[in-house]
Amino acid sequence: MKPSLSAVGLSVVGLSALALVPACSGGAHPRAAPAHGTTSATAGATTGTGAPRSSAQTPTRSDRLPDPVRSPIPTGSKALYTGSGHGAADVTLPASAGKSPSVTVMWTCAGPSKFDITAAGKTLAGSQCGDGSGVFTAEIPHTHIHELTWKLSAADSVIWRIAVIQPPGN
Repeated sequence: MKPSLSAVGLSVVGLSALALVPACSGGAHPRAAPAHGTTSATAGATTGTGAPRSSAQTPTRSDRLPDPVRSPIPTGSKALYTGSGHGAADVTLPASAGKSPSVTVMWTCAGPSKFDITAAGKTLAGSQCGDGSGVFTAEIPHTHIHELTWKLSAADSVIWRIAVIQPPGN
């Protein structure tokens, strides 16, 4: 099976590598929308604007991770969920998320393994964590928002911060 994401759009900022994960639905490849200073996520590599952090600089608490929302959200957008933690967790989105044409998920994580976002057993998005300098973004279309309880899957040693944003006009 070719690697793909269930998400429609994906951009990567920072130095952490993105792990493309097989989508259970066999969805199409995402349209990559790389941010300034990066290469396409589908190219399998990212570049950043700074030197890689040493292990001594890798954050050990989620409040030390960069804010995954790097710029102001568009006027009229609504933050459906923001949170941080470590390891696995469940996130319950409000009912308005299920009525939205899409939601944007932004996250950052640090640790020796990957971070995945799943719903109803299907992977919506994910990344390899690394040193915590990467910020990842995925647009999850309405067709994948039937289940409002999402599972954040990561090893207990992985710390993370996440924001789920509903676009304006919804």
